[in-house]
Amino acid sequence: MMSSYARKNAAIYFPYSQSTAHMLKEAPTMEHRFQINLSGLIDLLSNHLYTRPDVFVRELLQNASDAMQARTRLAKEFSGSIELHVDDDMHAVKFVDNGIGLTEDEMHRFLAVIGESSKRGVWVGQAQDYIGQFGIGLLACFIVADEIELVSRSATSPDAPALRWRGRPDGTYDIAVLDEELPPGTSVRLVAKPESRALFTADKVFAAARYYGGVLPWPIQVTHKDNSKEVNDSERTHSFPWDASHLPVSARKTFLMEFGRRSMNTAFFDAIPLVSETGGVNGVAYVLERTPAHNSKSKHRVYLKRMLLSDSVENLLPPWAFFVQCVVNCSELRPTAARNAFHQDEKLQKTQEELGACLRNYLVDLAKRDPAQLQKLMAYHHMTLKALALEDDEFFKLFAPWFPIETNYGHSTLQVYLERNQRILCTAGVDAFRQIAQIAAGQGIDVINAGYVYDADLMTKYGELFPLTPVRFVEPSDIGHQLQNLSDEQEARHQNFMQLAQSALDGFACTAKLKVFEPGDLPTLFVSNRDANISRQMTVSTEHVDDLWKDIVTQVQQVENSEIYFNYGNALVRRLIQHPDASLVQRIVQILYVQALLMGHYPLSSRELSLMSDGLSGLLEWSLMGTGEKPTWH
Repeated sequence: MMSSYARKNAAIYFPYSQSTAHMLKEAPTMEHRFQINLSGLIDLLSNHLYTRPDVFVRELLQNASDAMQARTRLAKEFSGSIELHVDDDMHAVKFVDNGIGLTEDEMHRFLAVIGESSKRGVWVGQAQDYIGQFGIGLLACFIVADEIELVSRSATSPDAPALRWRGRPDGTYDIAVLDEELPPGTSVRLVAKPESRALFTADKVFAAARYYGGVLPWPIQVTHKDNSKEVNDSERTHSFPWDASHLPVSARKTFLMEFGRRSMNTAFFDAIPLVSETGGVNGVAYVLERTPAHNSKSKHRVYLKRMLLSDSVENLLPPWAFFVQCVVNCSELRPTAARNAFHQDEKLQKTQEELGACLRNYLVDLAKRDPAQLQKLMAYHHMTLKALALEDDEFFKLFAPWFPIETNYGHSTLQVYLERNQRILCTAGVDAFRQIAQIAAGQGIDVINAGYVYDADLMTKYGELFPLTPVRFVEPSDIGHQLQNLSDEQEARHQNFMQLAQSALDGFACTAKLKVFEPGDLPTLFVSNRDANISRQMTVSTEHVDDLWKDIVTQVQQVENSEIYFNYGNALVRRLIQHPDASLVQRIVQILYVQALLMGHYPLSSRELSLMSDGLSGLLEWSLMGTGEKPTWH
């Protein structure tokens, strides 16, 4: 039943019920606009979107470049230029271009409306022809200046007046018509805030202009007092600085390597031309002459329509290509607003595939043309190439023979290993390899350590792609089963020793056996299956946990014993078998047991550590005893 409160307020809870709907009337509505706190937006840009304080130079060069690009659509014979004038006395800098300019209507629309870009289908041509796309670039000037003074005259009409636009960070601006006769183009003057004056020196302005605009296709000059310096090479403004097409083929690699050394201040292993039609990419990938950290990301210097986007773009190449560092220009990819990456879209994905193909083709060609150079490359970047091989069957077939591997006979390549073996024997873990390496070598068994990253998967894939070469993963227990047994007569003769040895190892879940194996200088071999290894790890770990966890672990530790093989071919073991002092024999058996664990890189429990400590102390005591004395550890 509904409470009295609920009945009284039913219309409040159900205002649109059929019983009340006819009583409702639509209230009048008013439309409102969102308000923007311009100062807060500028703080957001300076502290979160832009990563360098001199980014205003990039934004103004970008606007100037786009303005001249638009003017070339009006006059194909147009010759553009950009000038930067530095005034030390006023702590000011002025950017001047002879681009398309702005009308008064365009000033209202593009300079005063945040997010409205003049390149969105309004200027001559298509938006993708221009660098700027977001309509926020001019705000970067407010990070370093309290006012922006922009003077412009449009080239779209011979009667266009010269206009002055002055904007302030509080969101106000004014426009005035000037009486001066000015050529078409735009100038932007900034006076530095006190805290930004260090950015307005001639050296800093020149460095920033060269950093951001050194590849722009327009001549750029920085003028300070009576001195002018060229930012870019005016004779090569229509080619990229890494373009070596003007040189003989034999000289191009040297040119590219020298360019990489100068521009990135480091030496490289090799240079690979990069081209992507989808992304409009033209550039060079430099192979690092060092081994990068696994899963690290290379940061690339990327120009967007010849304006520096960033020197730390991470998502241009496929993720596996972290062994190269690139310098490229892109014309068809969309940058993020922060301009340090590209949008993850279908076009970027296809571009990554095309650039990845450039790297693959280089490696394939290198394998055929210069195997020695390929082996040097493998030494630096085998991890990257192994990861790539797991993704690409054809790449795997080509490069598998060159992969560096570790065997119990030393370091080699898979090709050399297969020259002396008809099958592949490998371990899935590093510890398993360490446990069997010496004994396997003594028996002439060639085993690969596939315990490193990618190696086990590579061995499995090799067996799938080359079924005529069997691939088998071996455990230490597999090697133990191949050891030579003693004769029945020898077994019977040394039964007493085996009983003493087993008694000495009671409580350690280990069975003592007597075998013959190589190498002869190895007295013992400890062999454990996978379940026993897990049990050992759990035993060691329970020494540091509470009783409840110990009880749980104890209940799941019912596994087959490990085995320790005493080598009858070893001189020490044969002397030990013949020794009359049973206590001494057991003490040495325990020490040999712990030694075998250490050689196999097994974790030791506290009891096993005590065996070693007590055993060594006992042996020292025994060696110092006088005639007729008895050791205290009997």
